[in-house]
Amino acid sequence: MKTHYELLGLEPTADADAIKKAFRREIARYHPDKVIHLGAEFQEMAATRASELTVAYKTLTDPALRDEYDAGITGAMPLAHPAGAPAAPPRADAPSEAPRVEETFEPPPQSSGKVRFAAERADRDLILKRAIAGRVLGIVESLYGKADTPPVRGFDLAMVPVAKPRFLGAMPPRVLVKLVDAADGAAVTEAHSAASRARVHAGKSPVVVLLLSRVIAPQGELSRAFDALARQRKAPDGPAEVAVVAVDIADWSCRLPPNSSSVVHKLAAQICA
Repeated sequence: MKTHYELLGLEPTADADAIKKAFRREIARYHPDKVIHLGAEFQEMAATRASELTVAYKTLTDPALRDEYDAGITGAMPLAHPAGAPAAPPRADAPSEAPRVEETFEPPPQSSGKVRFAAERADRDLILKRAIAGRVLGIVESLYGKADTPPVRGFDLAMVPVAKPRFLGAMPPRVLVKLVDAADGAAVTEAHSAASRARVHAGKSPVVVLLLSRVIAPQGELSRAFDALARQRKAPDGPAEVAVVAVDIADWSCRLPPNSSSVVHKLAAQICA
């Protein structure tokens, strides 16, 4: 769960000028013109993220609010009301529950020890996950028909098409989705390892991992990770192909491993703008 500093890509020691520059950089990514082609759910997601960035900016540029926030994220925030006093009633504008997507994502449990900023941020992250799940699941089912969504350890969503290969003309892929803070070489390697162990494949069905993030490592770093994975020996009983695709959810662009199969390219062509 990101802090205001992480959201803006800043160190906790950042000064006011750095905060202002970071805010302008990040808020530009969620301008309505950038998401108008993505549909209502993603326009709502972008508006939510822009609101979150604005809250972060206003908090960190107000010395009093910043002191209070800093105390909170280090576990030293004082209670918002005196001991024994009733808690404030919930705000009328508190975010409502987001639409459910196959009940894949459930709200995280609340803890009395969390700072007041955490619950709001968790709600927004949940909306983001559900919106992404809806988009990806819709694309997979448009290509391969209805898909089961079994829980798979280490991933936010798994999709297994139920149609038989003879009806599709080829073995459909198993699609795994993982949201990460940064899609870098380490994240690619970890996702590949987890997918290889997941045992979601059947026969020669390929496994495609969509590694989703707003932060994508430089192509050189990704290429080194892809090359190292390509040199690994495949397990005899493992999937014929495990392809990790880094997806930038800011603009829905993709970075694919070299020599990816036509199945991977077909899916990526639908997922990515």
